[in-house]
Amino acid sequence: MNTIDKWAERVYSETDFGRSVATSVAGVIGLAVYLVFGDWVIAAFASIITFPIVRLIAAGFHEKATRHAKRRIEREEAEQIYDRLSKGEKEVVQAFVKAGGTALTWSQVNSLSLPAPAVESLIQREILWTSMTADGMRETFALDSAVFDVGQDKAE
Repeated sequence: MNTIDKWAERVYSETDFGRSVATSVAGVIGLAVYLVFGDWVIAAFASIITFPIVRLIAAGFHEKATRHAKRRIEREEAEQIYDRLSKGEKEVVQAFVKAGGTALTWSQVNSLSLPAPAVESLIQREILWTSMTADGMRETFALDSAVFDVGQDKAE
């Protein structure tokens, strides 16, 4: 296997998005410079100088797009979960929304007269669980924050 074959194999088996885009763009720029000036040295330098800049830009855009897609998927999953909740379970979620947060103490939950089966059902679904306050002094109920967010939007 010669050097060009090894290089081609490495380029085409690349999985890093930023590097793949940078390789392509740097190659196109190098080719364009060579066609304009007819000097392979200038074309090589243009490619070498362009590569890291394009790699950083492409990696940044890809990371941003990946984060956005991940948040969108998490949101859609939370909406599906919320939409499948029973009336009583939604009532419990809305109690958290009205209280203004994803955590309520046991005494707060008890004073709200929420349907106990709905509370237990949310616990079994792993949407609600028990926790402790930050100072470790009281037990709380904690609601899944993504479901809370959907509940806020549905309440408006």
